[in-house]
Amino acid sequence: MSDNNAVSPDELAQIAADAAAAGGDTSQYSSNGHNFHQHDNAWRWAGPATGGDWSDPANWKLVDPRGNSVSDTTGSPAVPQSEQNADANVGYYGNTTPMTVVVNAPYYNQIRSLSVWQNSTLKITANYQSGDTNGYVFATAGFENYGTILVDTSARVELGGINSQGGTLTIKNNDGNVVFDNDQVNNGGTINLINASLGTTANPITVAGGTVNLQQNSTLAANLWGEGTTINVDPSTVNTIYVNDRYANNDGNVQGATINGVSENTHFGILGTSSEPVAADYTQNTDGSYTLVISLEDGRSITYPTVNMANGYTPPAHAEIVADGTTGWLIEDPSTVPAPSYTDDTTHQTLAQIATDTDTTGTGIAASSDGHNYHQHDGSWRWVGPTSGGDWSDPNNWALYDSSNNRIPTEDITGSPAIPQAEQNADVNVGYSGSTTPSTVVVNAPYYNQLRSLSVWQDSTLKITGNYQNGSSNGYVFASAGFENYGTIIVDTSAKVELGGINSQSGTLTIMNNDGNVVFDNGQLNNGSGTINLINATLGTTATPINVNGGTVNLQQGSTILANLWGESATINVDPNTVNTIYVNDRYANNDGNVQGAVINNVSGNTHFGILGTSSQPVSANYTKNDNGSYTLVIKLDNGRSITYPTVNMAAGYAPPAQTTIVTDGTTGWLIEDTTPAACFLAGVKLRTVSGDVSVEDIRKGDMLLVQHDGRECEKPVVWVGKNRKIVSAGLPDDEAGYPVRVLKDALAEGVPYQDMLITSEHCLLMDGRFVPVRMLVNGTSIFYDRTFTTYEYYHVETEDHSVLVADGVLTESYLDTGNRSSFVSDSNVVSLHSRGKTWAADAAAPLEVRADFVEPLFRALAERAGVVAGTAPDAQDRHVTQDAELSLLTEAGSLIRPVRQTKGQMVSFMVPAGVSTVRLVSRASRPCDVIGPFVDDRRTLGVLVGSVMVLHANQMQPVTTHLTDADLSGWHGLEQGGVRWTNGNAVLPLGDAPTQGVSMLTLQILAAGPYDVKQDSAETCRRIMQK
Repeated sequence: MSDNNAVSPDELAQIAADAAAAGGDTSQYSSNGHNFHQHDNAWRWAGPATGGDWSDPANWKLVDPRGNSVSDTTGSPAVPQSEQNADANVGYYGNTTPMTVVVNAPYYNQIRSLSVWQNSTLKITANYQSGDTNGYVFATAGFENYGTILVDTSARVELGGINSQGGTLTIKNNDGNVVFDNDQVNNGGTINLINASLGTTANPITVAGGTVNLQQNSTLAANLWGEGTTINVDPSTVNTIYVNDRYANNDGNVQGATINGVSENTHFGILGTSSEPVAADYTQNTDGSYTLVISLEDGRSITYPTVNMANGYTPPAHAEIVADGTTGWLIEDPSTVPAPSYTDDTTHQTLAQIATDTDTTGTGIAASSDGHNYHQHDGSWRWVGPTSGGDWSDPNNWALYDSSNNRIPTEDITGSPAIPQAEQNADVNVGYSGSTTPSTVVVNAPYYNQLRSLSVWQDSTLKITGNYQNGSSNGYVFASAGFENYGTIIVDTSAKVELGGINSQSGTLTIMNNDGNVVFDNGQLNNGSGTINLINATLGTTATPINVNGGTVNLQQGSTILANLWGESATINVDPNTVNTIYVNDRYANNDGNVQGAVINNVSGNTHFGILGTSSQPVSANYTKNDNGSYTLVIKLDNGRSITYPTVNMAAGYAPPAQTTIVTDGTTGWLIEDTTPAACFLAGVKLRTVSGDVSVEDIRKGDMLLVQHDGRECEKPVVWVGKNRKIVSAGLPDDEAGYPVRVLKDALAEGVPYQDMLITSEHCLLMDGRFVPVRMLVNGTSIFYDRTFTTYEYYHVETEDHSVLVADGVLTESYLDTGNRSSFVSDSNVVSLHSRGKTWAADAAAPLEVRADFVEPLFRALAERAGVVAGTAPDAQDRHVTQDAELSLLTEAGSLIRPVRQTKGQMVSFMVPAGVSTVRLVSRASRPCDVIGPFVDDRRTLGVLVGSVMVLHANQMQPVTTHLTDADLSGWHGLEQGGVRWTNGNAVLPLGDAPTQGVSMLTLQILAAGPYDVKQDSAETCRRIMQK
């Protein structure tokens, strides 16, 4: 696709302004929405007392609040999902006659509320039809269960945002597809998981009270938060209980859950969103139960104080911690002793009977499999209100029509008010097909009940501004089972909005001020010829990246899209003046080697490309210029594949670096960034001018600075001022994360600086006639990274020639244009200059000095002076180091191989099993600047320095040289002279053709190792590798 769909920064700003202004001030609209139970109408079961088929209209009766039958309903057949939007009841309060109702047909339309009463059973067996996997096959906005709900389908089922689970909820043969909109089950009853998963890594479930039973390879991923829950696990089958330590509670994360039936088949897990576990220990309590304490890397712990073992099982004192490959870490019994039989165990027998009863329930009911789709075309709600600024919540603005285009008097339909979410379940229209009169409708009130379908037509705008009320954050404030948009939909709320499972987006969809809470049930947006605007918004999640098929996507004001682009022909425009991020998921490879068809425009130093953590790890990212002036970005992954963006158009004046930097973002995956070092001032730093000291943010082109030259003070005019915004990448080392450096008042000498000075880590200070980057002088007390910043603006000031400036009384540098000028926004008063690519060697006002023998004495002197500086920070740089590399091999199958011989010199040998052709060299790894001192200008993460490698098999010695010749080999730093090369602690080493019989001896020449931070060990490296 060409860049005809490119949008300029000014056009993006206008899009944001228009979206904010649409509909006017929201105070003119109602904010009183509807909750789940309206108690105006109710669907009652009128079929056989023992139950029957949900899909048979003869089995349902609609009654008003006084119990009178309501017969005036349009649409067919008359079942809850297709007819009057009312509360649905299976059984009745106080029911004593056992009954079972089976839903075997998919209904994509949502019930307003569902009540399953005493002695009543609802069994959901519906599945997708004709290859359709969109939406939910059964959905309710909320439920109360005093009987039994059985979900026995692999398809998606929505059980809503508000729930009261006082009965039995059984989920069988379902891998995490039963959804609770607020990720919480208020469980005074029992939950059975049978070959099923509940909760996900991204959205762990909160189970408040009650009992949870797991059997037949089930998994619970939960925020237990110490609630008094009982968990029973079948000891004879593998079952897993994950807990999320992302939210700490006040009792040190002691879990109140009692866990029964634990055996060697029971795995305890820690979700990947938590701190990493480092130890797991069992101790026996006086009552015969056990306490399991899981110690975490951050110094905290998770404790299960009451763990009851299955009959005949004794846990190990120290359990094994392994990465599970996807979700986090597992706590396992490493014993190889044969397991006892648990067929006589009481817990096993009880749970096995539950599974049998689930299978037999409802088997005698003949249930239809013919369901309903989204558009029924039996009835429709039409907008009849004003063309501008109309309130969705006003019943006078809506009219209901039947399929013959006859208006239905809504006063004849019980329930109030007569608006789509509260009344007849019909297709909803904003505008009409072919409309030419502009109209705007605003939804400012929360409606938790779902529309059957939504159509926004040409020249029509729907703006959703509803938010949660009275502290509630359950469910969606606006929901539709599906939509078609030929006009404009604007979502301007931070609350959750559901736009359904089937959609056609040919108009404009704008999402503002929303952090990933606009949900598409199937994770797909059919964008066709439409436009998606993200304004301070996030679309997609790590667990569910969005599929955007075609059209245009515009990102501005700190927006993020997490997508499976899959090579679709989309155009993405990014605002070059603000930080925006485009994540892509490589979990699903396509046939063209993952070449992305999207054209990306206006890329600048503020644009980040990301790789989701579900993908293989990126190892390099390189730009090459195309013949038409655009660029190709190729991101190579450590599994040998690559992701390619063939058409990346840069913002005016910006040229990307040939090779970018890959950083982990701490939460989502990896970021590809332009980290060209920038020496900058933060706001508040005062520069010396002929008119006195002036704050850097007030400096303008033409201002006269007083600079130092050959020991004399002289004047130089400002020729350029640049400004940019930095968002700190928390979780990285301080210098890579982008934290600013604070130089305390008097840190360099008395009165130097004369106030605390904030600068970026690459900014240089003039020390003994040479420029030294301030990062090399950080001592943690008087000069330190200020970690209170998460984002900040920073400034460049350039004179015609590189100069020695006076900033806060400190001799420092002006901007030296080494090629990164286009990463900055110029003040409107400043003339635009082209980057001339100056160098330190030819153009600097003083030499750049990074040699340790020069910098270390300066560092020591300033560290000693810190004792007389007021307000120093506590020294957090004390590290315990070791020279032990803990070098091991890791096979592709996950087996860890320890050395069998290590000479006092340089040779380390391993026994390699037959069939192994590739290993990883795993070891401790640290940065010299961290373990020796910041005065060492080496910020590589170094494992071991490897020289020669030899493999001995069948008395024949073969050299291995790939690590000395393959520049792109994963886990190795750059090629060096002399036949040596450093690993990064996790380096791939191909061994050539693998012998099919017998073991081989692999011998490595290790020429250097350490020092290392003792917190870094090879076991941690192995866990992280296996987690990918």
